[in-house]
Amino acid sequence: MRLAALFAEDAAALLAGPAGGRVRACAAEECVMLFVPAHPSRRWCSPARCGNRARVARCYQRHRAD
Repeated sequence: MRLAALFAEDAAALLAGPAGGRVRACAAEECVMLFVPAHPSRRWCSPARCGNRARVARCYQRHRAD
């Protein structure tokens, strides 16, 4: 229970702080993660996870259309 309270405190501090307005939802279709982008053009919570999946899906769609 203490761990959940610590996470809740940190989440409240993040959202109430200066970075709170920059919190974004991941652009991947099935992802529910939120993140604070290090770069303004970042769209995915994790480039290695969601970003890579999105790039692979786009590549598949391009080559499938040929």
